[in-house]
Amino acid sequence: MTEAAAYYDAIAHIYSDIYLRMEYYRLLYRKLGEVIDRYIRPGMRVLDVGAGTGFWSLYMRRRGAHVVSLDISFKSLETCRCGERINGDAGHLPLKTGSFDAVTAFGSVYNHISGLADAFTSALRVLKRGGLFIADVDNAVCLDMLYEYLLYQGLGRLKNALLRGVVEGRWESAHGEIPFTYYSYFYVRAALRRAGLKLVEARPVYLLPPLPTRLLQRRLRLRWLERLDHLRPLAPLATTVVYVAVKA
Repeated sequence: MTEAAAYYDAIAHIYSDIYLRMEYYRLLYRKLGEVIDRYIRPGMRVLDVGAGTGFWSLYMRRRGAHVVSLDISFKSLETCRCGERINGDAGHLPLKTGSFDAVTAFGSVYNHISGLADAFTSALRVLKRGGLFIADVDNAVCLDMLYEYLLYQGLGRLKNALLRGVVEGRWESAHGEIPFTYYSYFYVRAALRRAGLKLVEARPVYLLPPLPTRLLQRRLRLRWLERLDHLRPLAPLATTVVYVAVKA
């Protein structure tokens, strides 16, 4: 069992209480919901990668999509009341080639994976031609991470972010520390292209947080920050970027 699987197994029974009560995550969920509302249509066959306890799987099912929920955490899937469920690794999807109209991955799923290009290639394989890939990825080069590098993580990781576009380490989550990899916008965009996915939209979430995320998660109401996320050209500097790509 991976450490990520063990972590989410441990918090499966309290996941909603931890995350959905925080204004920080509620704002993120609103942004993700806007993307789903725009791109996911009734009748689409969708693979929800990293489905967890099923929030987005149920949301898309209510919109009329046929959803298969995949997660590495068996306990999370037990909690999920979302129809077809598969215990599997987001980096190596155990599903048939060309079987989905869309692959979604919400909640920083790909930040738990070190082989990003291979994971994207696996998602591409299960998509039909013209299928959509939608995922949010936490950014290695942004104001929020600058706080982290200066105050908590050290300037060596800032150097990695700027030169490699990848920063690996252990990071504070809402329920203790967990291994996590941050990727720059340009790294993700290049990985999508190498996998054969064409980027059609990149939406920023949290462009200019006034404090480090580890503080924002617990102490502030942030709805006013949503206005800044309309500045789409600044997505490379956002805390989180929602990527929408298509299989050509």
